[in-house]
Amino acid sequence: MPVQPTRILSPLSLLIPAVILTCLLISPKAFAQNLTEANVRAFLDSLQAAEPVMMEHEEELEALTDQSDDTDFSAIFSSGLEKMKGHAMYQDLERVAKRHGFSSIKQWAKTGDQIFQAWIALEMDEQRPSQQEMQQALAEIESSPHMTPEQKEQMKAMMGSAMTTMNQASDVPNDNKRAVRPFMDELRAMSEDEDSGW
Repeated sequence: MPVQPTRILSPLSLLIPAVILTCLLISPKAFAQNLTEANVRAFLDSLQAAEPVMMEHEEELEALTDQSDDTDFSAIFSSGLEKMKGHAMYQDLERVAKRHGFSSIKQWAKTGDQIFQAWIALEMDEQRPSQQEMQQALAEIESSPHMTPEQKEQMKAMMGSAMTTMNQASDVPNDNKRAVRPFMDELRAMSEDEDSGW
């Protein structure tokens, strides 16, 4: 009989964003310096200013994206930058970064990595389920007549991994989260804008 997960999705849906963070594998070395609201603002402004560059190099970007199976999500901007080396887009983005106060495109990319990580950590903080909700979700998995023992074990393992990953969000410095928090709505809007290159 097919699995019917609808009954257990309500508490488990709280864990869905953790799947994103699982990919991040946050590394302490990524937090070399603390963010400020000023450099978060400068970075977001630079992203908007870079949109014409992305449009101009659209074919080149698509080719690079097709090769991005090994993207390092813990350093999403820095790893993307590595793939751009030797392409005209790299120099064009560097000019945009410097116009917005960054000393180099590498500093710009590292700032972007930190912003992305702090943003995801903030989303995790908002979505973090309580211990009671976790216990309820586990109980619902155990009592589900629609799941095989193997499927139950898989679901429990996924929940355990998600919770471990949520706890990794505490590695993000509080100063970075404070700097990014005022820009949450803007970051969400940018991520949902299909016309932006990001």
